[in-house]
Amino acid sequence: MHPKIISWPKTIIAFFLPVLIIGLLSCGSGEKEPTRPNFLIIITDDQSWLHAGAYGCDFIETQAFDQLAEEGILFNNAFVSAPSCGPSRGSLLTGQAFYRLQWASMNHTRWPDQTYTYVDHLANAGYHVGFTGKGWGPGHWELSDHEGNPAGKGYQLYKTKPPVRGISNCDYSENFRDFLSKNEEDKPFCFWVGIIEPHRIFEDGGGVKMGKDPATADVPDYYPDVPEIRGDLVDYAFEIEWFDQHLGLIVEHLEETDQLDNTVIMITSDNGMPFPRSKATCYDMGTRVPFIVHWGGINRGRKVDDMVSLTDFAPTIMELAGLEVPAEMTGTSLGNIFTSDQSGQVDPTRDVVVTGVERHFPGSREGSNCYPVRALRTHQYLYLRNYEPDRMPSGDPGTPVWPDDDPTGGYGDTDGSPTKTWIIEHMETDPKWYQLNFGLRPAEELYDISKDPFQINNLAEDPDYKEVLEKLSRRLDEELKETSDPRSSGQGELFEQYAKEYPHPIGAQAKPE
Repeated sequence: MHPKIISWPKTIIAFFLPVLIIGLLSCGSGEKEPTRPNFLIIITDDQSWLHAGAYGCDFIETQAFDQLAEEGILFNNAFVSAPSCGPSRGSLLTGQAFYRLQWASMNHTRWPDQTYTYVDHLANAGYHVGFTGKGWGPGHWELSDHEGNPAGKGYQLYKTKPPVRGISNCDYSENFRDFLSKNEEDKPFCFWVGIIEPHRIFEDGGGVKMGKDPATADVPDYYPDVPEIRGDLVDYAFEIEWFDQHLGLIVEHLEETDQLDNTVIMITSDNGMPFPRSKATCYDMGTRVPFIVHWGGINRGRKVDDMVSLTDFAPTIMELAGLEVPAEMTGTSLGNIFTSDQSGQVDPTRDVVVTGVERHFPGSREGSNCYPVRALRTHQYLYLRNYEPDRMPSGDPGTPVWPDDDPTGGYGDTDGSPTKTWIIEHMETDPKWYQLNFGLRPAEELYDISKDPFQINNLAEDPDYKEVLEKLSRRLDEELKETSDPRSSGQGELFEQYAKEYPHPIGAQAKPE
């Protein structure tokens, strides 16, 4: 059962420029400190953009998310910087493209020294900050000069009893209440709710156990339509519904404490679903994520098509808090979209996003080498550049990364799952599915999203698309150079060195979060 979602007033606090927000919400003659907005960042772990009711998904019920979307702004084209937990979260927190974050450009390494987040800046400006669940990670902030997890001070005291195995016992909503109760000076707050779902492991059959019908699942075109995969999808679906229940409770508490309208709620995910050809890949199901904003200071009830990156979160938060946006942030504030009353394409300059990946999981390939990719996504096309096409894109076949992994073993950049097992066990009898999900990739890939939404038909060698390919390649070069990607200046060996410094999680003999 979903919790009751209490309706809140649809009063819109109008404003024209983000700087004026402080003045419009201030009290008195200026002698008192103006009311600054609160920030609540809610980030799920491994959820593709399609998988919420607000995006048209029928087999996953997301009542709380959908209501916030209806009364806020729903972004149709939001993308991570990297489709991998640590670098994605690092780029969101710092406002920088993942490839600028040194070791933190890949999982299970360390946070770079003298690298600060919007949380640090808000804390210095007097905000009450913290997080619950999964903050920045997986990685080692304690090996850097950063004091504590880059997402803030942890609030992890309260636990709950999950209905199925594989779901975290973190009571996100109760820990949020605890965080607010500790705000004794009544400061504006900034809180990160790191939902651990729908990250694997799933309880096999958990979705059916909780009333989900595998017949309703939407099977992507790059998988066979078989019972094992349908069951896997509804196990995933229920974990998203678990998150939605906590979201409803969090919203209720904001209403109860009369803080909803002054809280900027930004909800997204760190990368796509934990399935083959999704998470850890630069196809849409790996990089395109849900994103909604709810706040009393926006023009609500809109759907926006602008191409946005999660690197835009940090500069947006800084601007709305009345702080100077640091020069190192490569993202761009979404303030002009918030103040607009338009739907569709609001800012014509937001026509592309850049995504990429270096190394997802240490030990997934010989020598812990990277599988470097950079990608440019426009409204119509996805262009990918694979720098090492002779390497296996999902990791080497062979020994499992973890002793209790999927018995088929190998391909460690793809999480073990019934879906992965089926495809690999049928690689001889149904090679099409193996090639789509685990086979080698060419140096360049090009997909026409308008005709091929799941990016299956590579047009890179099609002469009819030669001009498109060349144009997108040049644009990618420009974007990478402008944002100082080491690979754009021939320094790709830096990433290989970072990988070799951390060939496997430090001292790890158990699976990470």
